[in-house]
Amino acid sequence: MGYKRHPKKRIVDPSSLQMIYSRGKETIIKKAAEFSMSEDTDVGVLMFSPTGEVTTYASKGRVEDMLISYIEEQLDDSDGPLENAEFLCQSLKRLKIEAEKKDKMDRCDALQSKLNDLNWLKEKAEEKLRLFKPDLSKIDSVAEADCHQAKLLEEEASSSNRTSDGASTSGRVGRS
Repeated sequence: MGYKRHPKKRIVDPSSLQMIYSRGKETIIKKAAEFSMSEDTDVGVLMFSPTGEVTTYASKGRVEDMLISYIEEQLDDSDGPLENAEFLCQSLKRLKIEAEKKDKMDRCDALQSKLNDLNWLKEKAEEKLRLFKPDLSKIDSVAEADCHQAKLLEEEASSSNRTSDGASTSGRVGRS
């Protein structure tokens, strides 16, 4: 028995459509990359998702660069002017610049998010450090001292539990 093709049906469920598109998108880009490498050729792919999101793939540079070079090549090879070719080239160059700006902004946003996460981790670490080294000048009562002692003992117990469970490999040794 051989492989039987089943007729494709139109998908109407939006969530299924998006899931199938995402899977197919990855496959198409992977095949385009393989083809580009095996055939040593420039490959450009432009896809529009069901939600209107644009996905591009270019084996070398950007899709806009590939289109610009194609149009300019057609202008050089043609006897007469191509209709709207100059306008199209200018529009593609503008789109390329805008895409590069968007990429830079996305990288900046990602870095800002990472910085925020690191600052949050730093604050948490400083808070834990304050548990181990409280400012003695700010402890005004025996109750506050007892509270700090209880937090230290609690943290020591939880860290020794993590170490004995094998979850922590920080090298800290609990007191016996």
